[in-house]
Amino acid sequence: MKYSLSPAEEEILTVLWENKKWTTCSELVSHFHKQGKDWKRQTVNTFLSRLLGKGFVVKNGRSYIYNFTKEEFDSLKAKELVETFYSGSVKNFMSALTGKNTLDPKYVNELKEYLDDIIESE
Repeated sequence: MKYSLSPAEEEILTVLWENKKWTTCSELVSHFHKQGKDWKRQTVNTFLSRLLGKGFVVKNGRSYIYNFTKEEFDSLKAKELVETFYSGSVKNFMSALTGKNTLDPKYVNELKEYLDDIIESE
């Protein structure tokens, strides 16, 4: 899948999202050392290069920042999931999600409210 990340890549991207600013490899290494991860600079650079190659981060000099916010990334991942596994059908996705059983009325009401909000905003 286009928007898949390894656990280490996701950790680095999460730190970049939390920082909300340009961050250097040295700052990332320092952050992970404080978290108890003994990642070397070369290791972090390798992960950053992979993220750069996948289009998840951009580089300016020695600093990196995310290319998508967390919310944008989650949305892209969800859309890709529906497209890839459910032929682009939200109905098929919901059917798989619920196991073709009925939804708890609480969730049905949440979905109705959400859809009503979308319709009203158009």
